[in-house]
Formats: sequence, structure tokens, C-alpha cells
Amino acid sequence: MEPWHAVESPTATFIISHRNTQLDQDQVSEVNIEGQVLRQFSGSSLGWRQHIAVDRQGNIFVADSGNRRILLLDAQLALRRVIIDDHQLNVRHQLRLCYLEQFGQLLVAFRRSVAVFDVTRPQTNCSTSDIFVGLFSASNCRA
Repeated sequence: MEPWHAVESPTATFIISHRNTQLDQDQVSEVNIEGQVLRQFSGSSLGWRQHIAVDRQGNIFVADSGNRRILLLDAQLALRRVIIDDHQLNVRHQLRLCYLEQFGQLLVAFRRSVAVFDVTRPQTNCSTSDIFVGLFSASNCRA
């Protein structure tokens, strides 16, 4: 196992994104404090270097950088939906995630900017503008 990122879940387990070197695939796994793997998500097209964030209910946001999308997994590591796609990310590779639960906003960090998405809105046939809040770049923050 080659771990990439880990966060603690609301149930005191750990959610880990990693490369399974035996299977030669990327995975998201839930591991207890003894190191036992409780469950795994290994979507066949999961790209490299997934950064993750978890909400209070145990839902997991996965930055699938290789496929330029953000996945939403439930607490059982089952795929709920692609919450933000490559079009909404404007074809940028996401690097880090931060979920601000009190605001329902997912911050997606890129190399020199941060995009803010309102992920609490219902996903019907919404457009990018329905959940996109704003983009903040390094050039906007100069003193």
C-alpha cells in the first residue's frame, strides 16, 4: 500500500486514499485503529493521488485528480455521484479539498487558486453556475 492522504471519520476510523501496489490500482479504504481494512472503494477508473474530505455524516469527498472530478462516496464507501465534473473544474487538476460543513461549501485547491462550490444544493440538472461560488487566485491576494 502506498498511502496518499488520510482523514479521521466521525466513527473514529480512518479514511485513506492509496495505491494498492498488489492490484496496481488506486483505492479509498476505511481502516480501523488496529489497521484492519473494513471496506474499500476502487472504482475502475479512479485516477491517481486522491485527496479526501469527510463530513459529519461520514460522506466522503474524493478529489479524483487523474479524471479531473470530485466524487461523493457514502459512509459505506459506495459511490453516490460525481459531485463536480471536469467541466465545472474548468479542466484544472485539483490538489486539495477542504469541506466547510457549517457553510456547505467545498473548497478545491489548485496550484495557484481555490474554487468554492456550494455542495448542499440538490443535484438535479444544475449547471456549473448553480453550485460554483467563486474562484480566488494568488494574483487576487497580493498585498
